[in-house]
Amino acid sequence: MKHVLEVDSILKQTGARELLTDCYLKCETGDIIGILGRNGSGKSTLLKIIFGTEDATNKSVRFNGKPYMQPYTTKGLVAYLPQHRFLPADLSIRRIAALFIGSKENRRTILENERLQPHIHKKVTQLSGGERRYLEILLLVNLDVKFILLDEPFSGVEPLYKEHITALLRAYRATRGFIITDHDYRNIINTSDRILLITNGVCKHIHTLQELETLQYLPAGTLAG
Repeated sequence: MKHVLEVDSILKQTGARELLTDCYLKCETGDIIGILGRNGSGKSTLLKIIFGTEDATNKSVRFNGKPYMQPYTTKGLVAYLPQHRFLPADLSIRRIAALFIGSKENRRTILENERLQPHIHKKVTQLSGGERRYLEILLLVNLDVKFILLDEPFSGVEPLYKEHITALLRAYRATRGFIITDHDYRNIINTSDRILLITNGVCKHIHTLQELETLQYLPAGTLAG
């Protein structure tokens, strides 16, 4: 069964500035949607509005047609990966899996993961940036939710783990819908099925990559190579 997340009628102001004024987004389970935009364009803010932890002057966030003001408070809807670290630094992977994941089967999936299995007794602080980010995302995809919002999943991650993260999203996409944003536009392009660009408060649906240059998100000729 397909599940659908729809977002529209977003109005978000910061002081006198209208940060977001016209955003429509539809994500179904099976989708990986990438959101691009310059610093301060509202990418992270949009994810937080969808999750329900950021207020907006106006918004409509619907799951399977039903509106939710704070989706994160309803079990089974959505999970969110923030930019900052959120795992306790002094706990081991094994202990974190026990605390975060209720399902024994899903805990086993995490502890037997080929990327992390050699490190399960290490504390989070002993992991590399890529290992830690991979662990965070692996925890989220093993939660009982339909949609996952990822804010800068590739930031501070070594190249090999960027590939591992992309593979992880693709492995779980059959039963999840993903919305991701990052400054690493190449990995967003490579990972996503559809791309939106936030510019001047508006979500532009990108149909061809050349539009990223036409809309001056990327310098002319960037994508030629």
